[in-house]
Amino acid sequence: MNSTEKVEFEQVSENKEKIVVTSSKKNLEGKLCECLKNRELPDYLLYTGAGGAKNWLKLDGAETFPVARQLKVLLEKNLESIVRFIPTGMSLVSVGVGNGEKERIFLEALVRKNLAENPASGKVSIRYYPIDINSELVDIALEKVENLPVEKKGIVGFIEDMSTLKKNWRLPVLFCILGNTFCNYEPEFILQLVRENLEQGDLFFFDANLLPSEGTEAQSARRSVLGTYASRENALFNMYPLLHYGMAPEDFDFELLLAHVNSRIGGVYRTRKSLYILKDTELTIGAETIGFREGDVIHMGFTYKYTYDQITAFLEICGFEILKAFLSEGRANAIILAKKRI
Repeated sequence: MNSTEKVEFEQVSENKEKIVVTSSKKNLEGKLCECLKNRELPDYLLYTGAGGAKNWLKLDGAETFPVARQLKVLLEKNLESIVRFIPTGMSLVSVGVGNGEKERIFLEALVRKNLAENPASGKVSIRYYPIDINSELVDIALEKVENLPVEKKGIVGFIEDMSTLKKNWRLPVLFCILGNTFCNYEPEFILQLVRENLEQGDLFFFDANLLPSEGTEAQSARRSVLGTYASRENALFNMYPLLHYGMAPEDFDFELLLAHVNSRIGGVYRTRKSLYILKDTELTIGAETIGFREGDVIHMGFTYKYTYDQITAFLEICGFEILKAFLSEGRANAIILAKKRI
């Protein structure tokens, strides 16, 4: 999504406490058509609409896809230690909020801290801004915290439009990218975007599912990555747009590889997803008909798989200072609290 394009705002009913951010781009069906004609299927199109929300929640709960659940466990285990580093009165902004469970856990701890530090008031000065590209997920996230004594405003939008989205929240903010979402972007792009839009006093909080550093353990971890991301449940999630618009499962195949790619800090691993068309077929989306030929390849999104040292190296070159980091056993998952260097 190009953040230079015009963005319009629509305020919906106050009881929903939601701002809908819409782009002047074509509607999502039109964007899907445009991408498929170019033999591309960006990952954000997997999460849109009622079907996208339902499928993501189903995948998130699947035994074969434990990535987000493992990160939530790490958050819960270190919750009190993390909260000690968060000043009172900060606004919580969470991009890619999903069902909002992890944010609920975090907010409960922040509320307890705020009340403990100012018990006489009986109030907390916390504002919560759940953000997602799927309006239904924002609704679910807001419902998760409806009984917490915090001000809340949901935002439907893309992180690429952060410079516009930030006009809706009160400073200072704890800017969160949780659930391994950080790893779904090019590292320098996402870190530069966040750094450009953080103000003095803001903090950056994110998590990542990692690869061990070296040896046979790293080889085993790479096999595990392939097993997780190539699982039937994840394959169905990635195939959803084609299946939804009428393609048969036998018309195409899903392939996932773990590629070694170069970067400014050396070689890193990144998944590579593709949909292979197995026979001549057509797909109808609205009034559009898109033809595919046997042998066509639809290129999809990716997920980076870093070691902890690689993440810290990217933070360093992009101008961030780590305040605190928490690692799971075997260095398989990390939660990092950082701020930009002034």
